[in-house]
Amino acid sequence: MPEDRPQKILFVTLCLAGGGAERIVQLLLTHIDRSRYSPTLILLEDKVEYEIPPDITVKCLHKRTPVGFFRLIYKLAKILKQEKPDAVISFLTYPNIVLLLAKLLIRYKGNVFVSERSNPEVSISNQNRPRLFHFLVRKLYPLSNCVISLSKGAVERLDKGLSIPEEKIRVIHNSIDIQKINTKAGELPNWKWYQDTDMPIIIAVGRLTKAKAYPDLIRAFAEVRQKLFCRLVILGEGKEQQALNKLAARLDISNDVAFLGFQEDPFSFIAHSNVFALSSHWEGFPNVIIEAMACGVPVISTNCPYGPSEIITDGVNGLLVPVGDTDAMAEAVLKLLKDEPLRKRLTEAGKKRAEDFRVEKMVAEYEKVFEEDVS
Repeated sequence: MPEDRPQKILFVTLCLAGGGAERIVQLLLTHIDRSRYSPTLILLEDKVEYEIPPDITVKCLHKRTPVGFFRLIYKLAKILKQEKPDAVISFLTYPNIVLLLAKLLIRYKGNVFVSERSNPEVSISNQNRPRLFHFLVRKLYPLSNCVISLSKGAVERLDKGLSIPEEKIRVIHNSIDIQKINTKAGELPNWKWYQDTDMPIIIAVGRLTKAKAYPDLIRAFAEVRQKLFCRLVILGEGKEQQALNKLAARLDISNDVAFLGFQEDPFSFIAHSNVFALSSHWEGFPNVIIEAMACGVPVISTNCPYGPSEIITDGVNGLLVPVGDTDAMAEAVLKLLKDEPLRKRLTEAGKKRAEDFRVEKMVAEYEKVFEEDVS
C-alpha cells in the first residue's frame, strides 16, 4: 500500500439501530482519523437510526432469510473483490460469520478483524441458534487475524472455548462521547413524569430481551414501590414487551412503569432520573453503565459476566448485586433513594470513572490494531 494514501477499511455490522454495538460503530466511523483511514460501512440489514457521518459510503446487503444467508456471503465476497480493502472489521456474531465465510470464498488476503460484542459463552451455548451456527463460530473465529473482546473476563472464554490463541485476542473496552452526553443531558426529556421533580425515577436502558432480565427489575421495583413512592422508566424495544406489560399489571404497578421505546439519545432521560439500574444476567460490556455515570446518576448493576465488575468498584463508584437477586436489587435501590450522601458520593466517583472511557481512547486502540502486523 502506498504510504501517502489512507488505508481502506470496511466496517461490517448488522444494522445501525438500537444497540450498544451499533453505537460503537457509529462512534468509530465519526472519530477515526481520516488522514490515515478511509472507512466504508457495510450493513446486512437496511435499518439505520444513528447518524452516519456524511462522508461515509454505505452499502446494504439486505436481510437474513435461510437463502439470504448464502446471498449475504456472496454479496460481501463480491464487495471484497471489487473494493480490495486493506482490512475489514465486523461487529456482532452473525456478521462475523458472514465476513469469515466471504473471506474463505474468495481467499481474501487482507487483514480480517472480528469484534465479539456479546458474552462468548452465551453465543456458543445459545440453544435458540442452529447447531451449524455454533459449529461455524468455533471453526471460523480462529481464522481471523485478530478477535477483539470487550472485557478481560471474556478473554478466557475466547481462548479456551473457541481455541483462539491469546496473542490473537485484544481487549478494547467500549467508550462514550462525553461531550455529546453532556450536551444532551442538559435537555429536559419529553415525558410528563420528568416535570414532577418530587417523584423519584429509576431508569433502565436496553433492548427488551431475556439477557437484560427486566422481569427481575420489575419485581424489585414492585418491592421498592411498597415502601416508597417512585416510578420506573424503561427505554428500549424488543420481543419481551408484551410479557413485561403483563407482569407489571399482575404486580399492580402498571401506573408507575413506563416503557418509552428506543431513544437515539437517552441521555436526557438518564440525567433527569435518580437511579440507573441494570438487571442483566449476562453482558458483553454494558456501555450504558458508563453512559449513566457520565450523566451524573448513581448506578446499580448485577455482577453478571462480563463487564460490570470491570467498570464498577462496589461501594466506591456504584453498587453491585448478585444476578437474579431481586431482594438485593430492591434493597440497593432503596438505599440510594434514602441515603443522599451515598448517592452524591457514588455519583461524583462515577463521573470520574466515566472519564476513563472517552471515545478518543477507544478509537486510538482500534487504530493501533489496524496498524499491527497480524499476518
